[in-house]
Amino acid sequence: MNTLTPRQKNIIHNCLLDLRDSSSLTTPSFLPATLDKLVTSEGFGIDMSGIYLSTDEDFENIPEYLKEGIAFEFMGEHVVLSFSDGASVISNWCDNNAISDRESILLKCKILKAKFSTED
Repeated sequence: MNTLTPRQKNIIHNCLLDLRDSSSLTTPSFLPATLDKLVTSEGFGIDMSGIYLSTDEDFENIPEYLKEGIAFEFMGEHVVLSFSDGASVISNWCDNNAISDRESILLKCKILKAKFSTED
């Protein structure tokens, strides 16, 4: 993986943090739902944050700038990584920052890494 700049790391961290800490009446955190969607090759986003895949079957869910890989968005800024690098970044972030439902989240990350390790 290429070394990420501090700005890129910040965008990715804030994106995942927002997904983890945002909730609705029926959802205590959007991070598990995001991981579920990514495993099924779908992107997921909320107001300020999202993770999108160039392989999403719903073309309207693919940002115009995303040609290949995984895009992390936070407040209008984005970072695009390869599938395997993106899955690794998500997995490492979750390992360091997942609090509630930790085991389930780490299992989803393991599945995500396995899925995308063969996609590049």
